[in-house]
Amino acid sequence: MKRKALRAAFPHTLPVLTGYAFLGLAYGILMQSAGFPFWYPALISLVVYAGSMQYAAVPLLGAAFDPAGAFFLTLMVNARHLFYGVSMLEPYRAAGKKTPYLVFAMSDETFSVNVSACPPEGVDRGWFMFWVSLLDQFYWVAASALGGLLGRVLTVSTKGIEFVMTALFVTIFTGQWMEDREHRPALVRLRAVVSFGFWGGQFYSARDGAYCIAAACNAARTGQKGGGTMTTAQSLITIGIIALGTVFTRFLPFWLFPKGKPAPRIVAYLGKVLPCAVMGLLVVYCLKDVQPAAAPYGLPELIAVAATAGLHVWKKNTLLSVGVGTVLYMLLVQLVFV
Repeated sequence: MKRKALRAAFPHTLPVLTGYAFLGLAYGILMQSAGFPFWYPALISLVVYAGSMQYAAVPLLGAAFDPAGAFFLTLMVNARHLFYGVSMLEPYRAAGKKTPYLVFAMSDETFSVNVSACPPEGVDRGWFMFWVSLLDQFYWVAASALGGLLGRVLTVSTKGIEFVMTALFVTIFTGQWMEDREHRPALVRLRAVVSFGFWGGQFYSARDGAYCIAAACNAARTGQKGGGTMTTAQSLITIGIIALGTVFTRFLPFWLFPKGKPAPRIVAYLGKVLPCAVMGLLVVYCLKDVQPAAAPYGLPELIAVAATAGLHVWKKNTLLSVGVGTVLYMLLVQLVFV
């Protein structure tokens, strides 16, 4: 049963693997260039496992020791995980002993896969979601560790590959749209994008990984180093506080509505429509840095998003849609809109 679920889960994690390889390397490079030990990225990825907060923690770990500030920032940045938890109350509870790890590993990308993927017939959904979660975290930890080791040596150009995360969210959003009969959840998701757009802190999309690489290279050129105001003990305490804040945001819905205590009707309704709302929100945030008023006027993103969505409507194949959309975007930014 376990191996069968692993074989079924692995293909669904390939888009995440591609995106995490880029983001994790970027994060490791940034941490190394900021002056932190090579093992810090792997440690933080293992115990925190929240990409957006990990990026936000880089300057935080280089500033003055402020435990309360670190905890509050973590709550703000990871507030969207509260909505993920509400959406996954029943599916994760049904997983039994695997529930604690499933909740802990509920990253943006893992949530997007587990909330939408349907395991093949004969595959236990609990084990399927477990392997998706474990594989995704393994990709993230491994890439972060590799980035910390490679440091400034990494010179391979991956311009445009960050679009893989946008393509993944667009594909899932499109699939949910096609499954909705009345499209009422679609209207909810649009209202949610407006309502939640600036709530929960800054969402660090895949594109931010490229900016982090640029920032790391700039820091290396100017000789700037981080980690100067905190002792090693204080930085480790701060990492622990960030991990605690992340766990709090992910587990809170499960504490508020334990097994056997039915959630209010409004919560059950939100659990049905929030996945759509969150997917819409993730798409918007992945595209948040597009500048329509400046060249290339958002055309690479527009073309790639339209191609990804259109291909998914046609073929209904997640890997094909994400792969073609990402390759198209890379060609556009490297060869056409230069």
